[in-house]
Amino acid sequence: MTDISEADRMRRQADAPRRTMTAHLLARAAGRPNSHTLASLLAGWALGKGCLPADFGLGRDGFEGLLRIHFPDLAWRLPEGLPAAPSDAVTRALELDDLVALLLRHADASIAGSRSMATVVAQGCLGSDHLWQDLGLASRKELSQLMQCNFPALAARNSRDMKWKKFLYRLLCEEEGLLICRSPSCDLCGEFEHCFGPED
Repeated sequence: MTDISEADRMRRQADAPRRTMTAHLLARAAGRPNSHTLASLLAGWALGKGCLPADFGLGRDGFEGLLRIHFPDLAWRLPEGLPAAPSDAVTRALELDDLVALLLRHADASIAGSRSMATVVAQGCLGSDHLWQDLGLASRKELSQLMQCNFPALAARNSRDMKWKKFLYRLLCEEEGLLICRSPSCDLCGEFEHCFGPED
């Protein structure tokens, strides 16, 4: 049996490559509000975390434009043959456009890259794990910071700290007038922990 201190040491050791890469990227950052989040997304992708495509669903031009804003001196190489714009394969999920539209309606236009982050978050929603994991972020805390920075009004609506992917899909269903929960309130629901429990 591994004691807690040994487990913590092992976790820190496993996180070392991400921390090193994130620090390397931040040393080249323009210091904009999304720079830290983008550094974590890039580090996660480079380490094989998450489900985002190489261009984060933005197409080559959109991805490179986002990097130029946040990391003007960074030379990041995308795989050859990547299309300049998002391809049809990227828009395979019926709900992708709806998710992007929902996020765009709540994007803070004063934050550089917030419109791109709408696409990135929507792409992450297509994965099968928790949203922070599908985005390749280090923690749910980073996802909450991303949401608060880029979509503050939307983040404020998640006042009970519902899991982000569930929260976004719930909003989509509410907009369409669909009833997704059987219980009249979250507090009375038998699946409360499924929506609000820890995401480790």
